Amino acid sequence: MPSAPFPDPDSDPPEPSSSGPQPAPLGGNDGHPQTPQPPQPPQPTEPTEPSWSGDEEDSAVYLGELMAAAAAGEELTAADICGAGFAEHGAAEQMHPGPILAALVHAAATDDKILATLPDDDLIGVIAAIRRIGSFAAWAEMTAIREYATRPDPRRPAPDAASGSRGGGRGVDARDPNAAVAGLPGRPKVREFAADELAPDLHLTWQTAADQIVYACTVAARLPVTFAALRIGAIHPVHVRIIEDETAYLSDKHIAEADEKLAEAARSKTFGELRYHAHRLVLKLDPEAAARRKEQARQDAHVRAFREGSGNAGMVARELPPDEVLASWQHVDQRARDLRAAGVPGTLQELRVRAYLDLLQERDTRTTPATPDVSDPDGPGGPAGPSGTGAAGETDEVSRTGGPGESDGSGDSGGSGDSDDSGESDGCGDSDGPGDSGAPGDSGGPGGNGGSGRGPRGGPAGTGGTGAGRPAAGRGPSLSAQITLTIPWATLHGDSAVPGEAGGFGQLDPETARDLAAAAARHPDTRWCYTALHPDGTAAAHACAPGPHPGGPPDPRTLKFNTVIRGSCDHAQSHDGYRPGRKLRHLVTARNATCTAPGCGQPAAGCDLDHTTPWHHGGITYPCNLAPLCRHHHRVKQAQGWWLEQPEPGVLRWRTPAGRTHTTTPTVYPL
Repeated sequence: MPSAPFPDPDSDPPEPSSSGPQPAPLGGNDGHPQTPQPPQPPQPTEPTEPSWSGDEEDSAVYLGELMAAAAAGEELTAADICGAGFAEHGAAEQMHPGPILAALVHAAATDDKILATLPDDDLIGVIAAIRRIGSFAAWAEMTAIREYATRPDPRRPAPDAASGSRGGGRGVDARDPNAAVAGLPGRPKVREFAADELAPDLHLTWQTAADQIVYACTVAARLPVTFAALRIGAIHPVHVRIIEDETAYLSDKHIAEADEKLAEAARSKTFGELRYHAHRLVLKLDPEAAARRKEQARQDAHVRAFREGSGNAGMVARELPPDEVLASWQHVDQRARDLRAAGVPGTLQELRVRAYLDLLQERDTRTTPATPDVSDPDGPGGPAGPSGTGAAGETDEVSRTGGPGESDGSGDSGGSGDSDDSGESDGCGDSDGPGDSGAPGDSGGPGGNGGSGRGPRGGPAGTGGTGAGRPAAGRGPSLSAQITLTIPWATLHGDSAVPGEAGGFGQLDPETARDLAAAAARHPDTRWCYTALHPDGTAAAHACAPGPHPGGPPDPRTLKFNTVIRGSCDHAQSHDGYRPGRKLRHLVTARNATCTAPGCGQPAAGCDLDHTTPWHHGGITYPCNLAPLCRHHHRVKQAQGWWLEQPEPGVLRWRTPAGRTHTTTPTVYPL
């Protein structure tokens, strides 16, 4: 290795002068007191060079020799890393991201011996260098995404973006990248479905990929100084996100000034400090920006239910008028105090929760008896259906509930389709089944499905289902099951701890699964269907019970199961018309319970039942030519340059305009 152009880091340090900073005692501020020294008059000092640079040219030569040695296969040592100048004011400590810095960091970070022997000063410098490289990587990714999304597409020109001034800032429509970048400097145009081409390889949903395209275009166009600071590693990607967010509604005439000032401030501020500073600067430059932001956000007002990380559930209402929210909060609080005055037990916080749920469900806990404990499968009503687990080699049984309006099916409803759209979807749900976002609030209440158990005689081993519920017992919430709820049969009856799952909501612990199933059983619109599973968890057969069953899911052994076609297809289940019948729809969506595009989790209830080979091109209505596609991916499939085939039932192979292929396979249910 070349010799360092500066002192050996292990050599004795020079004695400090009285005018310079004094070393801290070994015990820190609490160490032994030092002998008082007489005060010295201040001495003028000349600025000293950084400790690393006897000569900048020598340092550059040394780094060049170091890289040449590394390229020749020589292993770098801790002394080499120290010699590179990762200590404060060192050469590497001040180096911008690039091949040399990356090679030094790689050598230091991948060798435990080097890390263990680096002085603290140098190790901190290595950590800071890694962060600078991370900032450069974020810049490079954004630059490449912007290039791919905006380069001309010879197959299909990008749609014209709305023109006009952005004097009032911008609002982002993540579902339409061109609308979101309309009016940016340079007027970029995002080619249609660029997000869908990127999403599979980045392991993102198309919505998230679209967000990243919009973000990359916006930062590069509106915040060039901030973007350049990210490239050289002077600021962190989170700093960029804060600056972009705070200046989103800033008028164009002030954006250049804000960009320059905030890019400089971000070099020395924490994330919280920068957001505070940016907010004040924007209000100072453009007082009307806050009003524009507030008005734009109101257009996104919504109420949404979601799954908590704990397994519980939550509801949020966002971007509502402040006076309405405060008045509503007072109403909830007063109702809670009324409950306490009526003798309902619980803390005020617990009573607010009860009051909130009472108001939403139009009930009054003061006049309603307490809900009995129905967690015991042998409690009131007794267990429903067969008990016990399946024998070895058998699979689980899933029971399904559907929404009102269908007597024997579980499934989904689809909107009107394009030329090869069936216009219907598989399920008992009505037209407002799970929505585009997949959030439970977009659909009806959860349905249920039952779990492991012995399959029907003569049918495939094991059974599976969606939408099963326990027998109704006593009082409690009544839930119209309009989305798929997957519960192993043994879990339903307390014999298994295998979790369930609710479409558009997420996984369910066994107790929650049984509670939801019991709530579904209490509603007269709930319908029950079952899907028998193969040992690998994929659908093997499907059956639906006609009519309502208020006592809970019927015994699946009393139903006739139809085989879910896999492998070779003999077209025995083909349908003569364009629109498949209910039985065929159920078989297809039991096989593929979500949209069959890569990375799309839209429940089949909100999808079109698409002919893979279009009907008007000779496609026939049978299982090996049908699959659920959400409306967005239905349009993607029909776009120029895209190709979709179904080599076997339930296996969908997508080819993008770039020539990349992605394959999706049938749903695997929990066993």
